[in-house]
Amino acid sequence: MTATGSRSSYLRSAQVLLYINAAVWLILGILTLLRVSQNNPESTFALWIIAILMAGNAGMMLLCGWGLGTDHRLFYYLALAVMAVNILLTFTDQFGLLDFLTLVIDLAILAFLVADRRSKSLSIRTG
Repeated sequence: MTATGSRSSYLRSAQVLLYINAAVWLILGILTLLRVSQNNPESTFALWIIAILMAGNAGMMLLCGWGLGTDHRLFYYLALAVMAVNILLTFTDQFGLLDFLTLVIDLAILAFLVADRRSKSLSIRTG
């Protein structure tokens, strides 16, 4: 895969997956909010904390996806950090099917980011 314009196809793929992952986290947050409020109304405070954290995670992914499109190096490193934290936190709680699916997306994003950096460093050496 080669760079097209100022963004490589690796970066574009990472952007798309970041947007998809953000949508997944927003949907999971809303579903969690609805499910827990119906089943356990006395845990409202914890419910809101969880919902805020899920929304914050989705917001960071949206920001990273948008930022990767600006070709600003800071957003590349921010995206790496967000993916590293997400991958690490996936294993700190119960691990189920949804955790596995978001982990696969996170790992794919990380792989695209690393592939983009490697392709740029290779083109600098050979060009």
